[in-house]
Amino acid sequence: MNIEKQIIDQRINKIIQDNANLFTEEDLEKKRSKAFLLLGVAAYLDIDIEEAEQMVTDGGNDGGFDAAYIVENQDSQLNVVLFQSKYVRALDKDSNFPANAVEKAVNTVKCVFDPAAQIELNPKSEEKVNEIRSFILDGQIPYVTFVMLNNGLSWNRDGENHIQNTFGGQKQVQFVHFCHSDILRYINRTESIDAQIALSGKAVQEDFNYKRVILGRISVKEISDLMDKFGDSLLEKNIRRYLGRNTVNEGIIQTLLDDEKRFNFFFFNNGVTMICEKFSYNALQEHNWIVKIKKLQIINGGQTCKTIWQTLKEHPEIDFSQVYLLVRLYEVSDDEGIIHDITYATNSQNPVDFRDLKSNDDIQILLEKSAEGLDYIYKRKRDGSTNTNAIPSTVAAEAVLAVWRERPHLAKYKRNEFFDKYYSDIFEDLNAAQMIIAVLIFRYCDSRRKHQCLNKDIQASRPFSQHFLAYMIGKQLLQEHSIELNSLTHTNFYKVKEDFERNKEDLYIKAENVLTELLKGYFNTEHLDSIDGRTMAAAFRRFDIVENYFKVSSWWDEHMK
Repeated sequence: MNIEKQIIDQRINKIIQDNANLFTEEDLEKKRSKAFLLLGVAAYLDIDIEEAEQMVTDGGNDGGFDAAYIVENQDSQLNVVLFQSKYVRALDKDSNFPANAVEKAVNTVKCVFDPAAQIELNPKSEEKVNEIRSFILDGQIPYVTFVMLNNGLSWNRDGENHIQNTFGGQKQVQFVHFCHSDILRYINRTESIDAQIALSGKAVQEDFNYKRVILGRISVKEISDLMDKFGDSLLEKNIRRYLGRNTVNEGIIQTLLDDEKRFNFFFFNNGVTMICEKFSYNALQEHNWIVKIKKLQIINGGQTCKTIWQTLKEHPEIDFSQVYLLVRLYEVSDDEGIIHDITYATNSQNPVDFRDLKSNDDIQILLEKSAEGLDYIYKRKRDGSTNTNAIPSTVAAEAVLAVWRERPHLAKYKRNEFFDKYYSDIFEDLNAAQMIIAVLIFRYCDSRRKHQCLNKDIQASRPFSQHFLAYMIGKQLLQEHSIELNSLTHTNFYKVKEDFERNKEDLYIKAENVLTELLKGYFNTEHLDSIDGRTMAAAFRRFDIVENYFKVSSWWDEHMK
């Protein structure tokens, strides 16, 4: 029996054990399938299980995808990652991802990303599709990665034919196989990597300020071989998520495939930055060094490396032996401070996820210690934990931005900027008591979002409104205690928490009823169920509801009494 499959099977059993609240299914195999889906989504996107759970859509009429990750990027670009999961109970079998499932995924992309196409969906899937289509109708260009997740082999020739017949040559869509081995590499990513790289031509090695550096030229084939051998574990300290093809990656691909431009790739790309604990080479050799490296990590250029690997894999007929890339290799020992600073500096001009960089900030450490004093666990770093009872910093950021910072529209759609553009707005002057209360409110609203409401007007907005409702409940809670936010501290934390837990259902119902009336006025209609889901999703993405209603004290006082 495959040992990797056994380890993953143990892992999904622990997810079920640690998070009973996430699994309402009676059938154990359905629970195991969902746990595998959660683990796969978390591993592929490098997020926590709780975040992954928010993306799950599986069930009857799921539209051909089991989970969806949607993030708005720069240059009118929308990155969407869809997942379809197949977990095989027989761990001693190695079956291909079903060709008919691949065909279904192909049809899913054709339907979901065409706003005019009709598709039958369950409420969770419909919510995601409406969000995607609202972005498209606003002019965003979607780039789609469809991840086929299983504990077996990739699809066969029939499956590949389904993809190529529809999307062959299509720059906006790619299909990726992600299996138990890939998940295991994610789980074991803290293992150190000892490797060697071959530099081409002359290189420069300098010693200064008690550090060593090599600047050299490396072939893209060498980069591809490294990625093939070590995969994403090379990118542990790299803070950029690879979300498939986008405008930047597409430029890299086109350069690599152009018969003339590929030979100037060295001049068109910023290169890759690597760090290590120690490197060595034959200093008596004038050029073409073989560099032996201990504890290698790529901290900048992760997108470039992944794109190179994918392109070379898809085009084995092309000779890339004379295509090169600039490489910077820093020997920095185990100095986390300098690693942090180098990583930040080399990534600061790019759209990245700064969570790991910010994890050692004083405010993050203080929140961790303060939350512990209030009997909560705050996860300022990703640790691969399967338990959702702890509070990941990403969830805290989302909740605080919505509840206390009066920006629910940004909290829902700007997750990739929490630890960059909005970091100071979220975490400055924030204490653990405020953070925890915000998370409790947000988690409750998010859990209510998943339940159908018989009132059609309320149900029309419920899939999109959890951030706004959390904001409204937060304001109510402060008003009922006659305090400002800065007065919410450890001294009254347990009292405010107890009051929220006791009255949360009434607070939620009141907020939802008020929001429903607000939306009727906003859309100038008596029946919200007549509003198209795409239009509703777009309304919650905009700022005018907050500005024209929630921030007007007279309106708030009149409606929230």
